[in-house]
Amino acid sequence: MTTADFASYGRNASRGPKDRADSASHPRPKVQPHRISDWVYDQLCEAIRTVELAPGAPLSEPSLAAHLNVSRAPIREALTRLADQRLISVIPQVGTRVAPILMDEVEEACFIRSALECGAFQKAINTPDLDTSALRHALELNIAAAEAQDAEAFFTTDEQLHQAVFALAGVPHVWDVIRGIKLHLDRLRRLHLPDAVANPDLIAEHTAIVEAVEARDEKAGLAVIRKHANRILADSDSLRLRYPEYFEQ
Repeated sequence: MTTADFASYGRNASRGPKDRADSASHPRPKVQPHRISDWVYDQLCEAIRTVELAPGAPLSEPSLAAHLNVSRAPIREALTRLADQRLISVIPQVGTRVAPILMDEVEEACFIRSALECGAFQKAINTPDLDTSALRHALELNIAAAEAQDAEAFFTTDEQLHQAVFALAGVPHVWDVIRGIKLHLDRLRRLHLPDAVANPDLIAEHTAIVEAVEARDEKAGLAVIRKHANRILADSDSLRLRYPEYFEQ
């Protein structure tokens, strides 16, 4: 299924930390009518996650319907789901806007991610005939992205590396659960991405995770996973100073 481009949506609204090119409205996907609302939700959710729709950006049902080439009904359904996840704010007499980044949601996501990844790590290192080649390959790609200062590739390979830990544990779908929980966390990570790709400590921690899996070193692995999962919290103060309008006041 295709992915919508929100670069041209809400051009006069808050746009996020980078400039974006013009784009036309997106062609309607070839899916069954009862699935259109799911597709719309996925498009809006990912645009919010990646800060393409930045915190504070206004959201209009008619404009979104025209942009995504769908009727207003699936837009309304998708917005209801996003409101339930605290990703949008509906303010009477004012309108609907992308919600600010909520630090309580970020902190909870860090806690859940750390706990689940530690559990996956412990399960993985106790797996007979452990094949870490995919995990090692993800690390190599992550290192290459950092060396090339390719922020998008760095983010993608970062995700792939952690997902590989869950795959090694035999619980790959747990990563999908985590991804659904860490929406506010990912928005914060996106704001931090220019700094993250230039930070050698992140590569060092990724390397330590992989080496701990390969060596089946439980103590070292658990320590670095806990440190790594909560690292973003230490950087949140500087991001709040840089992007005060993106955070709940």
